[in-house]
Amino acid sequence: MVDTCGALGCVPEELEDEFHRVGDLLAELEEQIREELMPGPDLLEIADPLTHLAGTWSLERAREASWAAARVLWRLRAVPLLAEEFRARLDAGVGMVGRLLLTPYR
Repeated sequence: MVDTCGALGCVPEELEDEFHRVGDLLAELEEQIREELMPGPDLLEIADPLTHLAGTWSLERAREASWAAARVLWRLRAVPLLAEEFRARLDAGVGMVGRLLLTPYR
């Protein structure tokens, strides 16, 4: 978002509608994928831990956090060392969540 705003000469708030439009498309895609991958009733007991783990993920909350982080990074662009530290911590947190979501059960 920071790079895009810099390239376009705008502020994040000017791209908020586009940000949410892309997020809405991702939410629709996630719903379709969940429906296709959801096990039938006979497999629910076996897949319950995985279903529970996937259920804790919220694309909406991730989108809200992403928008907030973009706005913080935009404000921090005048303080490059702090911006880089924030970006590194954010990257580490996102990486951890990604690894947890991809960790095989058992």
